[in-house]
Amino acid sequence: MNGDAPALGQYFTPPAIVELALDLIGLFGGELAGARVIDPACGPGAWLRASLKRGAEFAVGLDCDPEMISRWVESGLLADGALLCVADGLTDITGSEGAFDVVVGNPPFGADLRCDGTEALRALGRCYHLHRGASAPRERREPTLAEMRRLARFPTEVLFIERFVQLCAPGGWIAVVLPEGIFANQRWRYVREWLLERVTVQAVVALPRATFREDSTTARTCLLVARNIPPAAGHRVTLAELKSCETHALETLLDHISRGGDLPTDTPDGLDPPPILRDRGENSR
Repeated sequence: MNGDAPALGQYFTPPAIVELALDLIGLFGGELAGARVIDPACGPGAWLRASLKRGAEFAVGLDCDPEMISRWVESGLLADGALLCVADGLTDITGSEGAFDVVVGNPPFGADLRCDGTEALRALGRCYHLHRGASAPRERREPTLAEMRRLARFPTEVLFIERFVQLCAPGGWIAVVLPEGIFANQRWRYVREWLLERVTVQAVVALPRATFREDSTTARTCLLVARNIPPAAGHRVTLAELKSCETHALETLLDHISRGGDLPTDTPDGLDPPPILRDRGENSR
């Protein structure tokens, strides 16, 4: 990790978690072979590399850090056929909404919004609406001054949730690592409700605190796997906790999910009762 990584919110996903995410997509009926894949905040490209190895038709990656270029070259990712560029995945993808079968990644969190000037901020505000809050109309329009002030301080990871859904084709798949607070905090309940109206969340897996230890953080994070179709009535989300990134723990988790059995873990701290389920239950009415 380079010295600017904390400022950029960069915490690179270990290969074991990438493979788990792609395995879960397959377990729930998705297909990487022949898929059009994008990671709009790709870092060194672990998600893209794994997708290409599983037969993706092509893989597109964007990252705002120019230092990633040398890592793409050294790893052979460019030679493997990935389409990569230094760009902001929130702002620099035009004409690509609904263009990808699989949208994957671990977008930056805890980072400042990279936006140069009022007009750039206004343009960004036209593209997204989650920053407007729970009571704001959910359509694209010119942002108000108050909304622009809110957007300037808004968590980039929440904007990326909206971006992932925008980029995903109807019926496509999303796998994303996000801070646990998005799934647990009352502040983000409206974000969960927005998400649950649009996609079928298949699984939320709480990841071990040590997942990003090499990047000097023990932030609590979760892996979300969803399909870009509205949920069926009565749909239930698989909620699990991964105790470690060791092979045995990963295999045990996948085995229990595939068999539909009770997972051999306690409900993750902070997710009991699971807010992403509770928000759809009778107690939320």
